Amino acid sequence: MNVLLSSIAKNDIRLLMRVFNAEEEKRGNDFLESLKESIDRILQNHQAGSSEILVMPMQDFPVNVHYIFEDEENILITAVFKI
Repeated sequence: MNVLLSSIAKNDIRLLMRVFNAEEEKRGNDFLESLKESIDRILQNHQAGSSEILVMPMQDFPVNVHYIFEDEENILITAVFKI
Protein backbone atom coordinates (compact mmCIF):
# COMPACT_ATOMS: atom_id res chain seq x y z
CA MET A 1 0.00 0.00 0.00
CA ASN A 2 1.23 3.51 -0.83
CA VAL A 3 1.47 5.99 2.04
CA LEU A 4 0.79 9.55 0.89
CA LEU A 5 1.29 12.69 3.00
CA SER A 6 -0.76 15.82 2.54
CA SER A 7 1.15 19.11 2.56
CA ILE A 8 -0.46 19.83 5.94
CA ALA A 9 0.82 16.52 7.35
CA LYS A 10 4.33 17.22 6.02
CA ASN A 11 4.33 20.61 7.76
CA ASP A 12 2.92 19.06 10.95
CA ILE A 13 5.69 16.46 11.00
CA ARG A 14 8.43 19.05 10.46
CA LEU A 15 7.03 21.25 13.22
CA LEU A 16 6.66 18.36 15.68
CA MET A 17 10.22 17.19 14.99
CA ARG A 18 11.45 20.70 15.91
CA VAL A 19 9.24 20.78 19.01
CA PHE A 20 10.43 17.39 20.25
CA ASN A 21 14.08 18.20 19.44
CA ALA A 22 13.74 21.38 21.49
CA GLU A 23 12.54 19.31 24.44
CA GLU A 24 15.37 16.80 24.19
CA GLU A 25 18.16 16.26 21.68
CA LYS A 26 17.41 13.51 19.12
CA ARG A 27 13.80 13.18 20.35
CA GLY A 28 12.62 14.40 16.93
CA ASN A 29 14.21 11.33 15.33
CA ASP A 30 12.53 9.12 17.95
CA PHE A 31 9.22 10.79 17.05
CA LEU A 32 9.77 10.08 13.35
CA GLU A 33 10.52 6.39 14.03
CA SER A 34 7.46 6.11 16.27
CA LEU A 35 5.35 7.74 13.55
CA LYS A 36 6.54 5.13 11.04
CA GLU A 37 5.62 2.36 13.50
CA SER A 38 2.17 3.92 14.00
CA ILE A 39 1.58 4.03 10.25
CA ASP A 40 2.66 0.38 10.01
CA ARG A 41 0.07 -0.48 12.72
CA ILE A 42 -2.58 1.41 10.77
CA LEU A 43 -1.74 -0.60 7.64
CA GLN A 44 -1.82 -3.90 9.54
CA ASN A 45 -5.25 -3.13 11.00
CA HIS A 46 -6.67 -1.79 7.73
CA GLN A 47 -10.35 -2.45 7.25
CA ALA A 48 -11.54 -1.96 3.71
CA GLY A 49 -14.53 0.18 2.97
CA SER A 50 -13.96 3.11 5.30
CA SER A 51 -14.23 6.41 3.44
CA GLU A 52 -14.06 8.77 6.40
CA ILE A 53 -11.12 10.36 8.17
CA LEU A 54 -9.89 8.16 10.98
CA VAL A 55 -7.69 9.06 13.97
CA MET A 56 -5.05 6.91 15.66
CA PRO A 57 -3.13 8.04 18.75
CA MET A 58 0.58 7.29 18.77
CA GLN A 59 1.82 5.09 21.62
CA ASP A 60 5.01 6.92 22.62
CA PHE A 61 4.10 10.56 21.91
CA PRO A 62 1.07 12.76 22.66
CA VAL A 63 0.17 12.89 18.97
CA ASN A 64 -2.81 11.81 16.86
CA VAL A 65 -2.43 10.69 13.25
CA HIS A 66 -5.39 11.60 11.01
CA TYR A 67 -5.74 9.48 7.89
CA ILE A 68 -8.07 8.18 5.22
CA PHE A 69 -7.92 5.17 2.93
CA GLU A 70 -8.37 6.67 -0.52
CA ASP A 71 -8.71 3.27 -2.17
CA GLU A 72 -7.29 -0.24 -1.84
CA GLU A 73 -3.81 0.98 -2.82
CA ASN A 74 -3.43 4.37 -1.10
CA ILE A 75 -3.61 5.75 2.41
CA LEU A 76 -3.46 9.52 2.83
CA ILE A 77 -2.10 10.94 6.08
CA THR A 78 -4.06 14.18 6.30
CA ALA A 79 -2.63 15.66 9.52
CA VAL A 80 -0.47 14.88 12.56
CA PHE A 81 -1.63 16.78 15.67
CA LYS A 82 -0.02 17.12 19.08
CA ILE A 83 -2.60 16.70 21.85
